[in-house]
Amino acid sequence: MNTQLPKIVVITPVKNEAWILDRFLSVTSQFADYIIIADQNSNDGSQSICKKYPKVILIENKSEQFNEADRQLLLIQTARDLVQEPKILLALDADEILAANATKTASWQKMLQAKPGTILFFEKPDLFVTTHQCLRTGILTPLGYVDDGAEHQPQKIHSIRIPMPEYATRLHIHDIKILHYAITRLDAHASKLRMYTVVENVLGVGNAIGRRNRYSSKQNYLRLGKVETAPDEWFTNWEELGIDMHTIIKQKYYYYDFEVLRHFHKYGWRRFWMEDIWKYDWEVCRQYAKSQGISDIPDYKIPKPGKFPDFLISTFIQMYNYLGSGVKQLINRA
Repeated sequence: MNTQLPKIVVITPVKNEAWILDRFLSVTSQFADYIIIADQNSNDGSQSICKKYPKVILIENKSEQFNEADRQLLLIQTARDLVQEPKILLALDADEILAANATKTASWQKMLQAKPGTILFFEKPDLFVTTHQCLRTGILTPLGYVDDGAEHQPQKIHSIRIPMPEYATRLHIHDIKILHYAITRLDAHASKLRMYTVVENVLGVGNAIGRRNRYSSKQNYLRLGKVETAPDEWFTNWEELGIDMHTIIKQKYYYYDFEVLRHFHKYGWRRFWMEDIWKYDWEVCRQYAKSQGISDIPDYKIPKPGKFPDFLISTFIQMYNYLGSGVKQLINRA
């Protein structure tokens, strides 16, 4: 059994997360020994917020591209370079916040005693519309690794965040919750899905039909699980420390949509005509972005595709989804 408890090193990518960053860093500072933030060209004050917290090590991710692989490798390598002691890597996004009762659980001590080469799996309840209710699937997500220097093999998008060597022990933790705030702002989440659609188009991930199914503009959030009351114990201890756990900040426009406009600028909007992103008024967004001096925004007016093409695409997709898998494979090979 380990006699020296490992350091807890939280590794987090950030791009324009000022809406929740104070909450994340206030909570994370209560349990982490180090918080490594890789900021990717934020322009909303995220870097200034990071500099207020003594445990934060702020590094720059200067890439202009969406690439989860590069930023994960940057974070993991920085953690290994800066923290030589035994350590647990916890890969959390800024909108993923440790529940307030987590450090009092039996699993917290079990996690601290886990041997190097252990993958840590956590439940990530989705706080839904408000912080007082949530959607739960019971699925456990690999978010932590008791580090032994294993190679990380990430993907450019939707990548597992930590090393997953075949030899690793897997520790499934049921009584520690990571509170996910993403769908407390349904408009921001819809904006993010539009960005994912466009990024996957550029990366050549799947086909337009698959992307329309994955990132439908008509999301059925209840498929994630049933709506439950979010227990007070997830928040109370943090609130007693003066941390605001409930305020949700919304915006009229989100940087995700400015990223889409940049893709329009680079590739032309016609490249994305089959994607399910056209129920959004891109021209109004474009005009706003121009008024704010945001770079790499199209100079031309972005038209609204007519309802008839969208009707044809939707009808075709319904037929495609109705077809058997054998016919789908023929279409995909064509």
